[in-house]
This record gives sequence, C-alpha cells and structure tokens, in this order.
Amino acid sequence: MRLRTRVVCQLAALCFALVASSFAADNAYLYIVHGIPGRDVAENLNPAFPVDVLINGDTCIPRNLGFEDIAGPYSFSPGTYEVLVSESNTLAPCTNPPIIDSKVTLTAGASVSAVIALSSGSPALLQFTDNLSIVAPRDARFVLSNAADSELLATFTQEGVTSPKTFTVTAKPGAEGTVTVPAGTYLVEVTLDGTTTVVAAETFGVGSQSATFFYAVGQSANKSLRLIKRRVPDVL
Repeated sequence: MRLRTRVVCQLAALCFALVASSFAADNAYLYIVHGIPGRDVAENLNPAFPVDVLINGDTCIPRNLGFEDIAGPYSFSPGTYEVLVSESNTLAPCTNPPIIDSKVTLTAGASVSAVIALSSGSPALLQFTDNLSIVAPRDARFVLSNAADSELLATFTQEGVTSPKTFTVTAKPGAEGTVTVPAGTYLVEVTLDGTTTVVAAETFGVGSQSATFFYAVGQSANKSLRLIKRRVPDVL
C-alpha cells in the first residue's frame, strides 16, 4: 500500500512538472532596457531620466526605471502588447503623458529586449529578439544590440592567453551582431569606424556556454554612448 501511494505521488509530481514545463515553454519573456540619458533629451533633465512603463493599459511595470537599468524578465502570454513609456511619477506611476506609444510582439518561448532609445532624435522603443540558441561547451556568445545613432564596431581581444585572438562584430542602428568566442577574459572596445573609440575599453570575462548582451545606447554626437550589459549563464 505504501509503495502504491509512493508511486502515485511520484506520478502526480511528474505530471505537475511536465505541465509546469509546458506552461513555461508557452510563455514569452520581456526585458525593458532604459537607454535614454537625460542630457540627450534636455540639458536640465535628471541624467538618470527615470521612466514608468505601462503595458496594455493595466500593468504598470517597471516603475522609476533609470538610464542604464534593465528590468525583467516579465512573463506574458504570446501576443502583441501596447507599451506606453512616460516620465516617472512617484506619487501616481504611469499617469504622466507618454513620451513613447509603441507595441511589442512576443512569441512563445522567446525572450525579447525592448530598448527605450532615441531614434532619429525622438524617443522610441526598439525591439530585439534575444539569441538564446545553444552555445557549445567552452564557447561563449557576444551579442551587440545597437540602439544608438551610429553604426558600431565592437572588438573583443583575448587576455591571459599565449596567442591572443581578436574577434569583431558590427551592427547598424536598430540591428544586432553576434559573434561566438572561446570562453575567457576579453578586452572590449567599441568604435565608430574602427579608429574612433566611443566606449572606453574594459575587461570582461565570459563563462563557458554563456551569452552576453551588449545594448549600445546614447548618441555618439554628444558623447553619451554607453554599453548596458546583461549576462545569461548556461545557454544549453
């Protein structure tokens, strides 16, 4: 009797896990990336330029999101959602007039990064589908998602190895570039044309089977360009 009860419980637990797994596979995931520095809008604005985000008219998330911050992931059913971005109102979130009125389309099992950015000088929401395909053991992936105003070249140079290699990836505004590299430590630099540095070089380590997303935001013309980084381990 105890054995039968144990088996029934194990089967029930297995069924629950399978159902939960199918629900997760059917969901879509959304990250909100804040990529507008206040000085790119007006000199007298708070540099952090905090914003509220209203989704489909009833979900006020995130709130008080500052420049270079990432919120999420938020789980949604697949579909198209209205997204209103407004300057933050701490007393009554999501009630200020929207500076962005846009939509995002989410598909089952996919992860999307919606970047609040300036496009042709106006606030806009740029949508990137995250590349989370399997990364091979001992490799890593760099993704450059360009929400800035210029075509960019990212250079990744190995550090701490005998014969260092250099990898490059380019992306036009509103587009992405992807490169697969051996896991390890890299000196990362971003330039406009291969010579004009717009983001100071920094050292960055990546683990085996990981993906790192670099969101390029800001305006090269007024030297506000930044890289906002998000690491995803175990892309198996």
